[in-house]
Amino acid sequence: MIKITKENIIPYLKEHLPDFDDSLPVNISMVGEGTEEEDGDGYVNYIYRVQTPKESLVLKQGTDISRVSQQEIATYRNRLEYNSMRIFYAITPEYVPYLKFQDRENNIFVMEDVSDLKVVRFQLNKNKMFPELGRQCGEFMAKTEFCTSEYYLSREKYRGLQKHFENTELRKIMEDQMFLDCFGCDVDYSLGNNFADFANQFSKDSRYRTELYKLRRKFMSHADGLIHADLHTSNILASRDKMKVIDMEFAFMGPFGYDLGYLVGNLISQYCAACFKRFPSEQSRKQFKVYLLATIQSLIETYMKTFTLCWERSVKERYRGQQGLLQSILQEVMVDMPGYASMVNWFRSVSDIPYPDFDVIENKDAKRNATVLSLMIDWGIMFGRYKYQSADDLIETIIGIEEEFRKSL
Repeated sequence: MIKITKENIIPYLKEHLPDFDDSLPVNISMVGEGTEEEDGDGYVNYIYRVQTPKESLVLKQGTDISRVSQQEIATYRNRLEYNSMRIFYAITPEYVPYLKFQDRENNIFVMEDVSDLKVVRFQLNKNKMFPELGRQCGEFMAKTEFCTSEYYLSREKYRGLQKHFENTELRKIMEDQMFLDCFGCDVDYSLGNNFADFANQFSKDSRYRTELYKLRRKFMSHADGLIHADLHTSNILASRDKMKVIDMEFAFMGPFGYDLGYLVGNLISQYCAACFKRFPSEQSRKQFKVYLLATIQSLIETYMKTFTLCWERSVKERYRGQQGLLQSILQEVMVDMPGYASMVNWFRSVSDIPYPDFDVIENKDAKRNATVLSLMIDWGIMFGRYKYQSADDLIETIIGIEEEFRKSL
């Protein structure tokens, strides 16, 4: 197996892309050498950006050893990521990078470079706004999930996706880390013993653990459609009018509502940070908070509307006109989504893993307040979700908990 380096990448590309022109200046960079803000993290894979005056490409190689941690990891992830991107591109080409070729023998694929867009997480950290983000992400999730579900596909194609995207090894990371390890991880003591005691008190509550186990069961057993499974704001690149989703190696056939909840959780963490980090003025803080809540609302409402449109246009005949079926699916999403949002923020907030959404806050007291608020919202939406009928109910919980928390400061 060849291992791609800066020295051999040009002859490799010329071999697989005969029209690749290296007669003009070529700039080669490795994702991970720059800042996270510029190109993401590149923790696991070897990712190279190759730029010429004519085109810009990204080459991604999955080896059996993680790039940063040096831990063993399954190489089949590269093949599954390529295949999931092909499927998602076929459904929503406007939201997925174009693929150039795949080299299965060497666990490599090449795609268009979308670095003209910005990594959303780090732009949100700088209070940048993406007006279409909620609508775009809601459309991406609803269309791809519906079109890979049994409600749309033949039984044979649906079962084929289940088998192909088992993704057992990478799924195990999420099944354990997100749903279980938050009860065994080291709480971040850098925010003080009082915060650690507060977080530990929540983490030891059996009621919350029961809710996580219920969500984990769905995550492990519900093969509703093909989901991204790691759809956080570092895996979304955007401008004011464009959006692309990347990094799909965790993709598998999972429950409706998981990706939606995962992304909502990230937006909630940004909201909590915005409550306490520095802004040029209180008016700009207010505007950014309003934007984040509007994005959460747009994301959820677009998902529901788009899924409904897909159903009305393309659902299989046996389900067409079946009263109450679509409504029951969307209601289940409305209940599960806040739980998954709570889960992802809970784990990142109590552990000592860097969380850029909060790490951007320089003042220790402000960072602690933002994190405590996040945990309180996580708790509130986990148990309030059974009564939610719409995005308005979720947003009401967020605002209400913030108001109560400020009274205690």
